[in-house]
Amino acid sequence: MKIGEKYATRNAANDDNMVPLINVVFLMLVFFMVAGQIQKADPIAVMPPHSINDNRAVTDPSIEIVLGTDGSLYVDDALFSIDDVQAYLEQQFASAPDKEAFWVQIKADGSISLEKLRPVFNQVRLAGLTKVSLATQLERGKE
Repeated sequence: MKIGEKYATRNAANDDNMVPLINVVFLMLVFFMVAGQIQKADPIAVMPPHSINDNRAVTDPSIEIVLGTDGSLYVDDALFSIDDVQAYLEQQFASAPDKEAFWVQIKADGSISLEKLRPVFNQVRLAGLTKVSLATQLERGKE
């Protein structure tokens, strides 16, 4: 019986050594859940233009339009042609439960000229929407 008791005590001691490791892993999990921010990725990679203004939207936009450097246009993660944007915006606005909180965010690469952005803004204007923002990234102070 002494052999069985010897193994039983050793196994219990091994389990006790795992408790601090489990605690550390659990604390790391909680830290990354609280500290990490999970955001939806854009359908194409864009680098928004810099801004010195730190006004940030409190809520998520009702519709997000992403314009790439190659001229590709995504509305709510779906590829669109410029001619179809107005009808889509009108449909989404008509079916929106809160029309006062409805707004559109345009996210374009900083290297895109204003002339390439103008048709997108025209489609939003033709849809009758007035709450529009252009996404920018905060320019850090140069030290």
